[in-house]
Amino acid sequence: MAREKGTGSLQQEKSGRWTVRIGINGKRISRSARTKDRDKAEAFLNRMLAPLGLGPQRLPLAEAWHHYEMAPNRHDLSKSTLRSKRAMWMVFSRWIEHNHPEITELAQVTPTAVAEYLAEFRCHHSASTYNGHICAVREIFRVLAKKAGIVVDPWEDVYLRADDSISRRELTMDELVRLHEAAKKSGPEWHLLVMIGTYTGLRLGDSCLLKWADVNLERGVIQVIPEKTKKHMHGRPVTIPIHPQLMAMLEERRSPSQECLTTTCVQSPHVNPKVAELYTKSTWRIDEGLRQIFKAANIEMSYRMDGRSRKVVTASFHSLRHTFVSFSANAGVPLAVVQSIVGHTSTAMTRHYYHENEAVLRSAVNAIPAIGIASGKHIRPLRVGATHGEATEPSGASAGELGGSHPTSHTSSLSKSLSPAQRLKRLDKYFAKGIITESEYVSQRAAIVAAM
Repeated sequence: MAREKGTGSLQQEKSGRWTVRIGINGKRISRSARTKDRDKAEAFLNRMLAPLGLGPQRLPLAEAWHHYEMAPNRHDLSKSTLRSKRAMWMVFSRWIEHNHPEITELAQVTPTAVAEYLAEFRCHHSASTYNGHICAVREIFRVLAKKAGIVVDPWEDVYLRADDSISRRELTMDELVRLHEAAKKSGPEWHLLVMIGTYTGLRLGDSCLLKWADVNLERGVIQVIPEKTKKHMHGRPVTIPIHPQLMAMLEERRSPSQECLTTTCVQSPHVNPKVAELYTKSTWRIDEGLRQIFKAANIEMSYRMDGRSRKVVTASFHSLRHTFVSFSANAGVPLAVVQSIVGHTSTAMTRHYYHENEAVLRSAVNAIPAIGIASGKHIRPLRVGATHGEATEPSGASAGELGGSHPTSHTSSLSKSLSPAQRLKRLDKYFAKGIITESEYVSQRAAIVAAM
């Protein structure tokens, strides 16, 4: 990379060593850098130029973050993203300070030092963490390059690793039931937080900070601008219809208690005041509270993986978002509609959150009509959950003759003497076991919900 005019030059001799040349008042000064390393020769030249006022502005490494934070040419980041980037920068700057005390300015950081740092960093972190760290620190160098007089970008030849991130999984119906029971025992606000995550698909921050101004109980919808997509989507809100179970809990929460009626109790703008306060002041307490709830529900949140120093997290509050997308898509809701509800910018992202239900996949395959004759036996479509042997029974045999029962006969056990919640639970059980088809599940569920 060429230097600006008037800032000196470097010339490599036959021996491979670099020579520094500076022109001052018509006089030419040459000094040997005594090194074959271009980066060290560049640093030597900058040290020669500094007393003459010809070199780049001195930007101490310890002051780099402050200058980045105040830089007008950096991206407008949220507070949480800025905190995360600052933490990454502090890890890098402290490593340089400890391992290369001779480097005190940003322009003195060499590709060799960066390579040493990354070789050590990648041994203890996953590819996704490694890539995010590189992007964050490299961005700081890019923003401050001109101010610090960086001539050779030390991150220029650094490449990202293949992403090996593991997505959060969706929760099963049994896990959801246990999770809600555990949350209920932890307190009403924790229970409501889990309810919001389950029935809206909102992220943890949006669920904790949900305000009554975003909830329209009369229309039965929640309209909120997700914090993560606020800048990318220009403040466009998502509209989420309120599920009947969540509606009942919100209405109960909205009604003033007897204690508030007899005192000067002021209604909080947040749906969950205590949770919102905890999330604002100390997010780790929210994380710890949720970990205790998952533990009480007997749901494994992480596991050990070879080659990683930390456990791999597979289940968390964000799993409720995956579950929301999966349940909606598996119930036949078009992905474009799900995308609109959860606020994804593309259906590709929604597909990333969509985990196909095996029973739904099986019903899709079984919907293909049977063709031909095999071993003298007529092939007929399999019902969901049927065995291979049932497909080769002679045609004309009734369900009763085969010792089985038609799937629709099971729905008759959804007696109206049961409560709607019990009927929904039993219906979910039939669908999960493959006893009924997807179309039967959807129609029966719609009928039960409509009667609630």
